[in-house]
Amino acid sequence: MSCCNKHLLVHAGKIDPYVVIQYGNEEHTSRIAHGQGSKPVWNEVFKLKVQYPADAGDDQRKYKLFLQIMDHDKFTTDDYLGQTTIYVKELLELGVENGKAELGTQKYRVVLKDGTYYGEIQVGISFSTATGGDDEED
Repeated sequence: MSCCNKHLLVHAGKIDPYVVIQYGNEEHTSRIAHGQGSKPVWNEVFKLKVQYPADAGDDQRKYKLFLQIMDHDKFTTDDYLGQTTIYVKELLELGVENGKAELGTQKYRVVLKDGTYYGEIQVGISFSTATGGDDEED
């Protein structure tokens, strides 16, 4: 997964945001955007292993990329700022068929746990099949 130009527009004061990325059983964390406030840019690349078609099981999590935006705090528990879910099933289908596929940088709504709109994040995703027979999401 390539996460480029992530911009979080939040309605808060001074924050040090970072993103927790989850797909299946994998979890990755971006660097903390110290001093960037409500318009951070991460420009980071994460690689995740994916299986397509997915195993039978938890249909609620299949083909969903979860991004949780958090605020790093030094002396207290980090604060939850919001989340977004990106559905990647069609991207994986195209990638398996063509050897690679890309979902260009797009804006996604960041919402609170109750579904209230909180801002947006820009994410770009690409998928390519690995040469060793494993599928990877870049």
